Amino acid sequence: FCSGPRDCAMAMLRSLLVLLGCVAAANAFAPAGLPLTGRAGSRRALSVNMGKSVAQKKEILENIEKRLETSTLIFSTHMNKITVKDITALRTTLPEGSNAVCVKNTLMKKVTAGTPWEVCKDLASESNLWFFIDEDVKGTIKSFKDWKKAVNKKEQEIKGGVLEGAVYDAKGIEAIGELPSKQELYAMIAGSIKAVPSKLAGTLKECPTKTARAIKLAVAPDA
Repeated sequence: FCSGPRDCAMAMLRSLLVLLGCVAAANAFAPAGLPLTGRAGSRRALSVNMGKSVAQKKEILENIEKRLETSTLIFSTHMNKITVKDITALRTTLPEGSNAVCVKNTLMKKVTAGTPWEVCKDLASESNLWFFIDEDVKGTIKSFKDWKKAVNKKEQEIKGGVLEGAVYDAKGIEAIGELPSKQELYAMIAGSIKAVPSKLAGTLKECPTKTARAIKLAVAPDA
């Protein structure tokens, strides 16, 4: 117990000094590299610690490589005003063999380096949603346009794309999307082949009549 106000004040001061000494000792023995609450760099350190591991990044690179191996064309669009819900709705409308993937620019540049897709680095700025298309280019671009209307994202435009090692702007990609799809080309070829026998049969059927007429004219007496 304190014998007086002066003694009580001195006892409280001694207790405060002991407490401060304990805090200083604890900080001195804190493991290196751990963020300390209240420091300016604590938020940055936390974000780094929560980042993807090397194994996760390697898996992402391998998945992109596999998509590029089977892709005929790739194109991108800005992600500034797209939500996770919007992307989920878009993915459900894409044709089989087409994918929409959010890829960081650094990873996209790394995985395409030394390949015909390397020119996509010209499009790798800001945030991008990349479309990897195996075959159905026309169907994929149509799905993208229909999705824009469905989610009221009319300002969402194609940024550009890559086909056979060449970069195309938005108009170029859309023009490519107007070309017949592989299925449509097959149907056109099949229709042409199917029409040949009918035309040939009609031609052969007309041959005897035309030949007989020619013979008749050849042996007819002169007038």
